Amino acid sequence: MPREVDEKKTKRALRRLARAKAKAEAAGEDGKLSEWEDEFVASVEDRLNTFGSAFNDPDKGQLDEALSGKQTLKLREIEKKAAGKARKPMSRGSGFKPKPGGGFKRSSFKPKTDRPASRVRDINDDMPDAETPAQETEAPRPAHPPRLRVVKGGKADE
Repeated sequence: MPREVDEKKTKRALRRLARAKAKAEAAGEDGKLSEWEDEFVASVEDRLNTFGSAFNDPDKGQLDEALSGKQTLKLREIEKKAAGKARKPMSRGSGFKPKPGGGFKRSSFKPKTDRPASRVRDINDDMPDAETPAQETEAPRPAHPPRLRVVKGGKADE
């Protein structure tokens, strides 16, 4: 069962395609469309003329529209390219490295003076420094086992 697409929306999409194609041709080398974009415009235009819609899958867009969401997005990119405002390619960023001058740095964080210091235990305080050997940080061991002593002066036995 074919979808019912409003003829006005189909004609509007056809006009947008024709305008984008004409602008790209008039722009010369700056707005020249690639081979893929030329083929895209031609195929979408052909499907709009034949079926009144350029897509059939209901998951791709609204059923009463002539173009799917992705087709509309690509048409918008072609229009921008024809106007000389082409999308810049994505840069190969530095990944997850911290950006200079921005973000939250623990080393530069200073608590407000009117608030008491945090009671959070710092795990780094428990670690011995790499410069001091482990023998110096440990307590000396006694030479003999511990002994129990009776301390006088407590409660009197009754």
